[in-house]
Amino acid sequence: MFRPTALVSLSALATAVYAQQVGTLQAENHPPLTWQTCTSSGCTTINGAVALDSNWRWLHTTSGYTNCYTGNAFDTSICSNGVTCAQNCALEGANYSGTYGITTSGNSLTLKFKTGSN
Repeated sequence: MFRPTALVSLSALATAVYAQQVGTLQAENHPPLTWQTCTSSGCTTINGAVALDSNWRWLHTTSGYTNCYTGNAFDTSICSNGVTCAQNCALEGANYSGTYGITTSGNSLTLKFKTGSN
């Protein structure tokens, strides 16, 4: 009989892992942002960064520039399921300030959603 920890270890080895492909056209550079966590004994500064949700980024085929997601749906000829989508599509980074109007300075975050030419 197997011990519970051995069964958990074996099941972890048998699990397949599928990851989204990384795009190479736009680097992902998270704007730095600091904040503080405070308790009754004082505050601690945290050095973090801002990350834009993947729904706002370009997802395209790994073999070219065809969108994997258009409008409100995945292109089923490219993404018939999660596994094939992870294999066939690459997620680009974000131009935080240029495209999305996201800037930081110390502990200040500015969000100016850009549309058109504004």
